[in-house]
Amino acid sequence: MRAQFPPRLLPGLLAVLLISASGRWAVHAQQKQNPNFTGTVTPITENSQGNIAHFRFEPGARTKWHSHEGGQIILVEEGVCRTQLKGGPVMELRAGETTYAPPGIPHWHGAAPDQACTQFNVSRGGANWMAEVSEKEYTAPAKK
Repeated sequence: MRAQFPPRLLPGLLAVLLISASGRWAVHAQQKQNPNFTGTVTPITENSQGNIAHFRFEPGARTKWHSHEGGQIILVEEGVCRTQLKGGPVMELRAGETTYAPPGIPHWHGAAPDQACTQFNVSRGGANWMAEVSEKEYTAPAKK
């Protein structure tokens, strides 16, 4: 039986499969403090070039505002993710859902306030890190 995926899931899933097939994964089993994150974020896997990462965000944990030279695909593996493009609404994504931040567009992503999430993040080029996401920005009502 062939698996069926929602059309909006396919770009993120294909990117994850292609990059993971390259064999350039490194496993990290411990939490690490990263000045570009708020809260507890545990890297599960990252490749040596930093273009793909697999993170677990504990409830309330999130990135700072940032952008990527070549854009970023966010694929939610489990839990509830919150994300926002600068100037847009906060969105909540659930397991199997994906979103895209276009090149150079500031955005943030992380877990919901009351639920953890695990994400695959695929990006191209370097990241430009910016300010922390304020509590007001983070807790804004999510678009339904």
